[in-house]
Amino acid sequence: MSDSGTTTADDAAWWRLWATRHRVAAAVLGGVIAAHVATIFGYWFPGVGLPRLDWNTANGWVYVPFGTPLEKFAVGGLFHYLDGIIFAVVFAVALHPVLPWRNTVLGNLAKGLVFGTLLAITSLAFVTPRIFGPARDTDPGILSLDLGWKYILAVFVWHWVYGLHLALIYNPLPSRTTTAVALREAPALEIATSLSGAGVSQRSDAEPSSDS
Repeated sequence: MSDSGTTTADDAAWWRLWATRHRVAAAVLGGVIAAHVATIFGYWFPGVGLPRLDWNTANGWVYVPFGTPLEKFAVGGLFHYLDGIIFAVVFAVALHPVLPWRNTVLGNLAKGLVFGTLLAITSLAFVTPRIFGPARDTDPGILSLDLGWKYILAVFVWHWVYGLHLALIYNPLPSRTTTAVALREAPALEIATSLSGAGVSQRSDAEPSSDS
């Protein structure tokens, strides 16, 4: 039990250290995974009484309005996932560093939840009424209120799922912890550096003086 727990903790520490050192790459990966998981949730929403959210097709109506249903789904899906990646990078670069919580697991999840909330508000206030609605010759109304409270709740839940999964992947360490984990994870590098420094010092001491 303890060995398994230690292994899990070490794996999590390794991943968080990697995410800290490769922030953009971790954000891109997080964006892809978070968008995919949330997209699947959107198709499952009718099972809990919420409207189905098919952002792939919704984007397809914007980019290829005269395409076939398959073309709308494929092209729209490409742009939908691209949006998920772009928003994830913006989150990692611009928003994550300025939010007040420390980079603990819970702190990062809180940041992801806040980000998801902001995206949901943007979707309801701008994207749905100004882009998706006109693409289908419909008027969702201010804040998409004409689509009903279930649609509004579904949009919030969808973006919360996205934000929380993004935060699970893009899960950097606090600055002090980063240093501690880096030292623990790379003892060989420390030893090699120490030996290299000692070797340079010894060679310097062994060199004869140039003074005559």
